[in-house]
Amino acid sequence: MIKDFAARAKNKSAVLKKLLTNRNRAREARWGIHSIIRLLKKDKFGSKSERYENISTEQMVFNEIEVEAPKAPVETEQISYIRKKKGRGKKKPIPEDVPREEVIIDIPEDQKICPHDGTPLKQIGEVVNEKLKTIPAQTSVVLEKRLKYACPCCEGHMAEGKSNSILPGTIATPELLSFLIFSKFFQALPLYRLEELYRLQGIDLKRSTMARWLVQISQKLIPLWNVLEEKVFASGYVGIDATTVQVLKEEGRKARTKSSMWVRGSPELGIVLFDYDVSGGGAVAKRLVTGYKGALQADAHKGYGALERHNLILLGCMMHSRRRFYKAWLEAKKQSGIASEGLAMIKFLYDKEEAYKKRNLTPQERKKWRDEEIAPSMEAIKQWCGWKLKEVLPSSTIGNALSYFINEYVELSGFLKDGRYEIDNGWIERIIKRFAIGRKNWLFCDTVEGAKSSSILYSIVLTAKLNGKNPFTVLTEILKQLPTANTIDDYEKLAELLLSPPNLKSCLKKGGAIIH
Repeated sequence: MIKDFAARAKNKSAVLKKLLTNRNRAREARWGIHSIIRLLKKDKFGSKSERYENISTEQMVFNEIEVEAPKAPVETEQISYIRKKKGRGKKKPIPEDVPREEVIIDIPEDQKICPHDGTPLKQIGEVVNEKLKTIPAQTSVVLEKRLKYACPCCEGHMAEGKSNSILPGTIATPELLSFLIFSKFFQALPLYRLEELYRLQGIDLKRSTMARWLVQISQKLIPLWNVLEEKVFASGYVGIDATTVQVLKEEGRKARTKSSMWVRGSPELGIVLFDYDVSGGGAVAKRLVTGYKGALQADAHKGYGALERHNLILLGCMMHSRRRFYKAWLEAKKQSGIASEGLAMIKFLYDKEEAYKKRNLTPQERKKWRDEEIAPSMEAIKQWCGWKLKEVLPSSTIGNALSYFINEYVELSGFLKDGRYEIDNGWIERIIKRFAIGRKNWLFCDTVEGAKSSSILYSIVLTAKLNGKNPFTVLTEILKQLPTANTIDDYEKLAELLLSPPNLKSCLKKGGAIIH
């Protein structure tokens, strides 16, 4: 009897244990589903900024990197200031090179007499205000007359003026083509909207015609693109990344199939190169860096394993590491824990990098400060990741973040080798964002030929922007000179129109903040 009772109790205990286990599993599953839904909502509707509200020093479990890292000497000074009155800030002056027209605002003649004694008023000065005027896309017609000559004696010799037209036999001028390129590849306007714009002016300019012109122009710009590629390779520091693009009419592939737009560039020269390919794999990456020797910055894409590393210094991207900790932090409902500690330590690195840029250090000076402040911190974070990895499931989101930092540490810490290198590949990612904005408007490319043409034209336009040049103005001048360009020297001179001198004495990279 006692044995039966013990057996029933044991069975009952086993059943309860199983029920509790199942309930815990269900709770974990619900938590996992809720976490996924929360991340999807954040990705779809939330801010794309990976803003992190930092925890206080007291909350940080791991703050040794702040304590142990060598400090820059603290310089103090007494500052006095006058608080700015609330209200609108002082408006910036309009650049002097913007065309001016003068409008005189006078008083009526009958008011130019003093009402007290009838004496005519005398002008004593003027009040000058600047106002901005814009006239949308003014269009005009260039009437091209080619003069013809003949010998009056024999009438056997005739001569005719030759046009330097960029697209002979068409109505396109360099200004028109520049406007189309600028509108589509800089302002992200689809061709059908440009077609509507011309229709409002009573001009029938079909999008198919514009598309054909853009393809033809891109082919003529290939030698210039090649010159830019040589300059990028010669720089010794190149970033690379890829994004998706959809091409509807691609032989052997469905219209829904995604292709890739690869982006390479030199942050120091401000040159960016787009390349279209059906694949986003390692074979393409290998082809794009064939013949290049130097530093290559990228994320941890598995395709980069195909690269011939003996010619390359592979640099990682700290943003990709931070992004994993940020995802784990969102999953943890932004509570203090391992993810928030990881974000706080990475924020420490970025704060130091931002301080170096504000001080406008040279690459050599930045290398020196990194060796003293950031190198010990990077090693400390790696050790911390190893400790914390033992406390979590490797397959969890936070486990993935910790493993990524450890496994990619050699590449992630590669920026410490030279003050020229950046802590992440954000420069290239910002370029891709510009392309993605356009992609949201035009959604897809119709043909492979169109995708390849787009890659060339995007390269030219964004390179001009990164160098602080007005893309429309520069493109107009390039297209005017392009018909007479025949030699490498000619295309080198065209490249000079796009580029501004690099500042090799500063660690700041070109971002195209000023357009003149």
